[in-house]
Amino acid sequence: KPHEGLEMSKAAELILEKPGMRKSAVFTIFLTHGLCYHWTSPLQNTIAPLLKGYKLGLESGDTEKACWCLRIRSYHLYFIGRPLDSIQKELEVTVSVLEKLRAEDTRMKINIILATVKKLRGVNVVAADNILDSTLATAISTGN
Repeated sequence: KPHEGLEMSKAAELILEKPGMRKSAVFTIFLTHGLCYHWTSPLQNTIAPLLKGYKLGLESGDTEKACWCLRIRSYHLYFIGRPLDSIQKELEVTVSVLEKLRAEDTRMKINIILATVKKLRGVNVVAADNILDSTLATAISTGN
């Protein structure tokens, strides 16, 4: 039933155009472009809207959902098959941003992708292992 989800996503976006709905935009972008549209259209089409969702979240002070958009965007960048060096650069910037936002949960999830990309590239494999070990230790200590 992907097409029913697509129709609901379109309806949600139309509702967002009404006055006073701006604060719901970030979560709606996360849901529609992170969880719905990729079933019926190219994953590449989600990259720009998810970045927009991240920016809107920062502007509105909803950093949690902004980070959700950034996390899903990072996964999609990996899944669409961009060159690994390009993905690595983008993920390193993303991790830096997440550290500044103190978004530990999202940062740990992005670190897993970053470590995978580094391993696939054969770049600093020991550092990639350390990232994964650190992520695992953090997850255990926080119960995540």
